[in-house]
Amino acid sequence: MITIEGAPNIMPGFDPQLAEYAMNSLEARGVEFITGAMLKSCEKDKVVYEKDGMSEEIPTLTTVWAAGVRANSIVEKSGFKTNRGKVEVCGDMRTPEYDNVFVVGDCALIMNEASGRPYPPTAQIAIQEAETAARNIKALVRGGDMETFEPNLKGTVASLGHDDAIGVIFKDTKIFGWKATFMKKVIDNRYLLKLGGPSLMLKKGKFNIFY
Repeated sequence: MITIEGAPNIMPGFDPQLAEYAMNSLEARGVEFITGAMLKSCEKDKVVYEKDGMSEEIPTLTTVWAAGVRANSIVEKSGFKTNRGKVEVCGDMRTPEYDNVFVVGDCALIMNEASGRPYPPTAQIAIQEAETAARNIKALVRGGDMETFEPNLKGTVASLGHDDAIGVIFKDTKIFGWKATFMKKVIDNRYLLKLGGPSLMLKKGKFNIFY
């Protein structure tokens, strides 16, 4: 398996120590990384990328595209002003053009004023955006005060396979290996419980913490 990454390092959203752990773990299992490279074309039996001004080809049988999240094309066609295919919303999750239209999740782009970058398109961000929008719709209907979206980031965990993972929990605690794997399964089960109740969690949940 060969992974092409445009950034200088893999997993740029993670702490460098965690990203290095992930890279070493995956390389030990035969994954090869090409960083600082931009994909130029993807064809039936090869991909072409550019690195350091040089064009290179990799013969392929299977190609997996994993280049991030983009909103449905209908968003750009809707007439709203978009940024990177998403609607750049105000702090109360409304569009700048309309005071009765709310946008959340992968269709919304909301800036983190502290970092100057958009909040990442993760499930916990989307859920909290929806909760803020719901409260603001209620306030709009009943004449109450609108609130500004302020995410409560509980951490991020990324799986590296069935028995390995990395993550940050409680804002700054870094976890690796089986501890991160256990936390990832807890998070997945909690999401299923919140999404579809006990029946969905029991049907789709991950209860073997060692595999």
